Amino acid sequence: MEIVGVRGAPQKTLLALKEALKGVDFPEAAVTYITDWQDQRASARFALLVRQGKHHILSLDAFGPRFGAAGDAALREITLWFIERGVTDFKEAVVAPSEYAALFELDDEEALKQVAASANPTDPMLYIKREFTSRT
Repeated sequence: MEIVGVRGAPQKTLLALKEALKGVDFPEAAVTYITDWQDQRASARFALLVRQGKHHILSLDAFGPRFGAAGDAALREITLWFIERGVTDFKEAVVAPSEYAALFELDDEEALKQVAASANPTDPMLYIKREFTSRT
């Protein structure tokens, strides 16, 4: 699994994620938003996992309102970017705060299992609306 981005740096992570996704067949891809608290979208941080065939790309956590207006804007931008490219499989995974940081240190198979075990389908519109606090 390729881990990309800079923790807490929305624009750098956005650019790194887009670069890492070159060669992905987007209509066949699955995107999972990973956060560490249930029902806390107004202050959430997100990492993103994109899976398609042999591609497994995990961004560090740099998206969402935890990282201010820039984090919220980057989350909106990447979600729209995925939709424009034909992604239809969106999920959200809530990983316990005690396990969240360790997720980025696990071997690929374990990290994928952990995310899959807690992932549920989600509506990408939750991540597009301006001002994330309106989506709680």
